[in-house]
Amino acid sequence: MKLNKKSAIIISFALGTVMFTTTAIAQVVAKSGYDQLKDSVKYTAENCTTKLSNYTMDTSFSLKDNGTVIYSGNSLNKVDVASGAKEDVSTRIEGSTKSENYNYSDKKGSINKNSEQNIYYVSEYASPLENTATSNPFKEEGADDIEKIADALVGNLKDAVVVAENSDGTKTLSGSLSESQIPALINAVVSFQSKNEFGNRSNNPNGESSLPKITKDVFVKEVKGNMVTTKEGFIQSVLGSGMISGKDESGTEHKLTFELLAKITSVNSTKVSKPDLTGKKVEKNVQQNYSKITNPGKYIGKYKTDILIDKGGKFEKIGERFIDVTTVDTKSISGRFYEEYAVGYEEYATNKKDFKFNAKFEKDGLNASINAANSSNNVTQGNISINPGSAKIYFNTGENTNGNMIFDDQYSKIFN
Repeated sequence: MKLNKKSAIIISFALGTVMFTTTAIAQVVAKSGYDQLKDSVKYTAENCTTKLSNYTMDTSFSLKDNGTVIYSGNSLNKVDVASGAKEDVSTRIEGSTKSENYNYSDKKGSINKNSEQNIYYVSEYASPLENTATSNPFKEEGADDIEKIADALVGNLKDAVVVAENSDGTKTLSGSLSESQIPALINAVVSFQSKNEFGNRSNNPNGESSLPKITKDVFVKEVKGNMVTTKEGFIQSVLGSGMISGKDESGTEHKLTFELLAKITSVNSTKVSKPDLTGKKVEKNVQQNYSKITNPGKYIGKYKTDILIDKGGKFEKIGERFIDVTTVDTKSISGRFYEEYAVGYEEYATNKKDFKFNAKFEKDGLNASINAANSSNNVTQGNISINPGSAKIYFNTGENTNGNMIFDDQYSKIFN
């Protein structure tokens, strides 16, 4: 069985363990300790995304089932914040299967290779990306709410951590929580997530599976954490571990131990180099940047969609809606919207729309709000969106149906 990078349980739980541990540390220390920890995490995130020139992050993790290692991996990630270049070398071992992956990326493209294929896959971007640096999670939408939820989960844990200030000014925060100290709510969350991840795991094609299928009696037995920071509060290393217990369908108990070690080193002395592919087997492709409009002029023209009615158990076409885009650039789009009805369906055209619009794109450069009035001063509100990956435009006026009439918001370009 393979674990992809996104859903690998060892990563999700290990990171969850560290988050829980560090949040618990923040709560159980005095208020000043709580503030210091939060400041350190936020200070590190801010530096690693905007202020440092470069750095290296070395991460290793493992999963044991009743003392036997069944999954392990490590990753060496080099980041050049200034140039937006990244290089990652990772190794994963599950059971008897070992896999290695290499990834490089910058503003102009990416290079990928795995141990299963001796091929370097090179993607060149049609236009350079504006920003490839890692985003700061504390500046993402909803970050404040997630922080409050984490605080609520930990509750009122006290006196479970030791904070030591070392002679060189660095600080060590360490602590552990036993089974009896784990709040019921956290146990419930871990139980639910573990059953989903472990209980639904399918075997790989050769029939081997190193992970047990835990489906009942899941609870957290212990959590431990250790964090070292510089005197300024920059995190140097994090060591987290935890154990959950559960049973499979046959009633066999499994004690799963997770361990994660992460270090940030070579600050402002890391070198990220694009690999030399001379003599290597390479497959290239040009990847379009679908996150912005790169050639606005190609969207000028006429688009249409059908107007249908549901009549007598079948659909009938009674007319068409048109968008005539006359001007478009990276900041705005303007044109005309109108409807035409077929002969014999004039009764449906009583309130047919016909108006001009001029809308400014939002920050993403793809979406704009419409607030237009026709000759009778009837105001129409809605939004328009360009899909850079196709010759279609999304145009919504707030109605998908009107009586038995059916409208489609996707408009396809008309070609002569």
